Amino acid sequence: MASYLDKDWVVVATKGHIKDLPPKSYGVDLKNQFEPEYEWLKGKKTVFSAIKTKAKGSSIIYIASDPDREGEIIAKHCYDELVKLKKPIFRLRLKEISKEEVNRQIQLKSGLDLAEIESQIARRVVDRIFGFEVSPDLWKHLKISSLSAGRVQSTVLHWICEREIEIQNFSKEIYYQLKLKGSVSTEHVVLDHQTKDRLDSKSIQNLLSEIEILPEPTRLKEITLSQIKKKNIKRNPPQAFSTASLQETSFRVLGFDSKKTMKLAQMLFEGKRIGSGERVGLITYMRTDSTRVSDSKRELGEKYLNQHFPGLVSAGSFTPKKQKKYSQDAHEAVIPANPNFSPDSIASYLSSDERKLYQLIWERFLISLMKPELGEEAVYEFQKNKHIFIYKNEFITDLGFKAFTKAEKKKPQKRLDWKLGDHFNYDSYSVEEKQTEPPVRYTQGKLVQKMEDTGVGRPSTYGSIIETLKTRKYIVEYHKSIGPSALGMKVNEYLFLNFHDMIGEAFTKDLEEKLDQVTDKKESRIALIQNFYEGLIRILRSPRKKMVQTYDSHIKEIGKGAKESSAKKNTSDKKEFFVSPPPSLKGQNICPVCKEGVVKTKLGKKGKTIYFCSRYPHCDYITYEP
Repeated sequence: MASYLDKDWVVVATKGHIKDLPPKSYGVDLKNQFEPEYEWLKGKKTVFSAIKTKAKGSSIIYIASDPDREGEIIAKHCYDELVKLKKPIFRLRLKEISKEEVNRQIQLKSGLDLAEIESQIARRVVDRIFGFEVSPDLWKHLKISSLSAGRVQSTVLHWICEREIEIQNFSKEIYYQLKLKGSVSTEHVVLDHQTKDRLDSKSIQNLLSEIEILPEPTRLKEITLSQIKKKNIKRNPPQAFSTASLQETSFRVLGFDSKKTMKLAQMLFEGKRIGSGERVGLITYMRTDSTRVSDSKRELGEKYLNQHFPGLVSAGSFTPKKQKKYSQDAHEAVIPANPNFSPDSIASYLSSDERKLYQLIWERFLISLMKPELGEEAVYEFQKNKHIFIYKNEFITDLGFKAFTKAEKKKPQKRLDWKLGDHFNYDSYSVEEKQTEPPVRYTQGKLVQKMEDTGVGRPSTYGSIIETLKTRKYIVEYHKSIGPSALGMKVNEYLFLNFHDMIGEAFTKDLEEKLDQVTDKKESRIALIQNFYEGLIRILRSPRKKMVQTYDSHIKEIGKGAKESSAKKNTSDKKEFFVSPPPSLKGQNICPVCKEGVVKTKLGKKGKTIYFCSRYPHCDYITYEP
């Protein structure tokens, strides 16, 4: 930012928060309206002392921390120290690092957003109360002194454990699908049998008999076209990135985890010195749950597209898409600050990973401004007795935004001039064996997307929630898949059994809405914390719901088995994790070998699920995901 200001300005950095609640003591005065007791972070008192010395010689002070709740509390802590100097103090909220934005913010002469500060304090205090009250309860009842509990982290942990239980209790089902090969006019086609039910081997045989393929396969000669259903296709381009969709797409396309994505985005936001010129911020602020694009940025994008990709810009007036229910919409989407800085034109000023992420953001922004893909889909229904066979044909009239990346493989397409009464000339049939697939484990990207969709957490916390669960060893990540450790399953079962009212998804979403109401001055910080605290204390004073059995012996047994197996095969892998469903779960799969144990799972070295008996090593049943 210093490059945009003249020599009369002095720019100094706090390098993040300067104060926080104490790490080892409660830090909340429960008898004085839950007032937080902040203290200096290690080394920051010295850093700020130097800042204060420089501020003494200034005539006016601006605080330019990030334009969100976390940035606002940093600004508040800086203000509390600098106000003693009796100088005019103003707040800068930079949604991007550019000369125009800096000058605009300076002219605004804004103050602190006290409602935003109240909301941040409420969140911090609520999380501190939950951690300091629930963690000792975990130590006491699970008899593991190193455990800790987090309010939002516990909700996310439950999702991961719940998915693992679904995988464990999944029963594979084999079913069959009939296809008919032949032609209509001169067009060779394959018809699919249409049914809502999954057909077993007996049902498929009955079907073949009913349509007269069996007992003589050549008996079926013609099926008549009985109905044609047509509908227009309009596929709108994806919206510009929110924090969650950026993290999800970056993980899926580039393989960058949440932490790496946000670190690179921070560098792009802070900007690069392009050529011999001034430092330029390349993207807008990267912590947002909005996909909104400002009118000024939209004009810039459309102008760029008209110059370089004529014909792709969306025609007609723009109607903003409705934001998600839990979106705060405080900032616009994560977009390039200036689309004229194409990835190719500034490639030499970016690292390889910075360029990849910038290109992802730049392309997504431009695509969001383009025309939709247009076409027509026709579904042709052929009837034989009571059975329906269908053929779908899609004809695209305008590729729209898909013409931009040229990544779409253009399939040969043509409109079919089939008419009712036309005949399908049967040639042969095939029966395909299929099987139902188990649920897949979450990836970081999918977890972040679910957090945004459900209103659990906020853009500034998405990445840290997952990192905290990994640090606590409650979850394990292997080949992009995330699963719970045995410890994570144990902690989740106890917490959800006893603290569901505090960490359930509905309660967590409701609390986020109340925090937003504090920001909107519709809810009192003290009242919010008071209600939360009283509810939590009621739970802590009530009798604990006991787990049906403790996991200790089971964990030890699995651990022993893992060591023995590792010693035999010399294939130990620290990334493997073992899980076991809650004993209270109904319908567990009985071991097919010993008929006494139940089938458990672990994630193997190559990322596949391994199924084994709970009585291992006494029972040697084991099978692998195909």
